[in-house]
Amino acid sequence: MAAPWRRIIRGSAEDSRAVRQGGITRRRFTLGSLAAAGAGMAAISLGGCSDTQNTDDGEPQVVTDDSQIVDVVDDYENVDSDLAASATYTLPLGTVLFHTEGSWAAAMMAPESSLNVNTLGVMSLSSGDLITLITEPSQGQGYGFFDVRCSDGVFAWVEVDYTNRSWALIGQGISQGTLTGDAVKLDEGDSDWEPPRFTVWGTSVIWYHMPQASGNSSSEDSHCYQWTLGDTEGQEIWTSHGRFSASPRVADNILTIVPRVRDEEGVYYGLTAIDLTAGDNARRAQLVLPRSVAPFEATYFNESFAFSIEASYNGVGSLGNMGTYVGVEGGPYVYLRREPQSCALMLGSRYVMKSQASHFVIDPSAQTYSVLSAPDRCLDFGDWTASEGVTDRLLTYATVRNEQGIPASLTARVFAV
Repeated sequence: MAAPWRRIIRGSAEDSRAVRQGGITRRRFTLGSLAAAGAGMAAISLGGCSDTQNTDDGEPQVVTDDSQIVDVVDDYENVDSDLAASATYTLPLGTVLFHTEGSWAAAMMAPESSLNVNTLGVMSLSSGDLITLITEPSQGQGYGFFDVRCSDGVFAWVEVDYTNRSWALIGQGISQGTLTGDAVKLDEGDSDWEPPRFTVWGTSVIWYHMPQASGNSSSEDSHCYQWTLGDTEGQEIWTSHGRFSASPRVADNILTIVPRVRDEEGVYYGLTAIDLTAGDNARRAQLVLPRSVAPFEATYFNESFAFSIEASYNGVGSLGNMGTYVGVEGGPYVYLRREPQSCALMLGSRYVMKSQASHFVIDPSAQTYSVLSAPDRCLDFGDWTASEGVTDRLLTYATVRNEQGIPASLTARVFAV
């Protein structure tokens, strides 16, 4: 079933915390990557970090004033949804979609042979056509596909050896649904390091190089890297003295990452917005959450941070409550009091937030919200969000039962504005 599979993928990447090279320094890692190039796949080296990130961190946002919280369900008017699917596609059971940007969605699909657990490809948002691009892992026997993303210019995926938890992040060019050039190994590791959380932007791949929460390398720094198609070196964007929280996300050319901040004072996470077009990796905006509060997702768009909290924290104010928020340092914050299931996004001028069973479409200007109806006979959790960032085409998908109540296919829908 597609949606539970996606949940497992997210849990594997963010909760099992498995995989990267234990006890290997960055210098030794670079040499190891270059040596791997002689084994048949080109590999990049990793460059240093810009000093522009070293600026003073903001104050933790401990919100105790209820007037700073705008509760969507209580304070906004519930209206009928005016969104209708502009396209609906029926896909094979087991397909999982990831729409980062552009006119194609990355797809993890059911296998074409019994030799592999799954295959990788893309789906056209305009036609619904699924195109298989990679049928077997590049790293050899024992590896399986773990995660995948694409833009209109680059295709990136993670392969994991589930016997020893080693992994590799790989990137390759793509054009009009066809892979171009040669695949390049961007990063690799073993069980002391987590498989990378990553995203794509234009022709770039951006990822975290992060130790497991426990293990031989748990005390090492985490790093955020960017590689652009055609480069022989990946550039470091940010160093976190501790693990990042949430995955890197890009919206309207702004990268959002969540490093550790205020290192001398305890465990604090700072939502950090970086303009990727400026070329200096300088921080453009920041919001520091209360002590120990780790966001599940975070994205910067419409001059605000959209972030979600999976569990409630005691004694840290309103921003420690479970739900999804949109706001900046100092508030106020638009708040959806529902358990989050994916990152919030912006569709036209409205926010879209996924709760357990529904998509909430929120218009902050009109102070209204509506709920998207899920496809008939879908599983109880309804649609899953495939899109992220800022988009004019929202892609969702749901596993649908047949007349006997057995999951039989996937329904993908595009909502255009």
